[in-house]
Amino acid sequence: MTLTIGLVLVVASLSWWDLYVGSPWNQMERHYLGNGCVDGGGCWDYTDSETLRSFFPPTYGLVLTALALSVFELAFLVLATFERRFRVGILVTGILGSVTLLVAPIYFYFARISYSQGFLKSGFSGSYTERGTPYIWGGGTGWFMAPFVAIFFLVATIVVFFVAPHIKPLGSERVSSS
Repeated sequence: MTLTIGLVLVVASLSWWDLYVGSPWNQMERHYLGNGCVDGGGCWDYTDSETLRSFFPPTYGLVLTALALSVFELAFLVLATFERRFRVGILVTGILGSVTLLVAPIYFYFARISYSQGFLKSGFSGSYTERGTPYIWGGGTGWFMAPFVAIFFLVATIVVFFVAPHIKPLGSERVSSS
């Protein structure tokens, strides 16, 4: 479960959409869920753009919800070592968290293709050349990684659900001194 929490944190911290300008990439814009940055330059938030606010913050909310559910799943695992009835909490939070994390890149994709500005009208990913300067844009590392982490999250949930009854709290078993 701690690995799942770590992976969801990694997905939340990686860029979800990138724009490469020039050859060989004189400028790279990386759009993270909380802000955008130009490599070697400054960063900005999405408060000035109503369009960017329409899909970056909601996607960030979905990913942070999945993170919170993975933390609750870990808490239910700890509780399930003492009381079997908490196993259901593992299953509920794990399934909800993995589905939420799976919905995040799908929502981001469809919300992003509705974004239209200049030559970026052609969709989620693409390329364009203007006066000899190439522009290439598409999904970032976080966007590509999110579905795999969601699947891992679900598999880890199922494994933990079935293993939890066999985990015994420390100090619950007596060991002979001989």
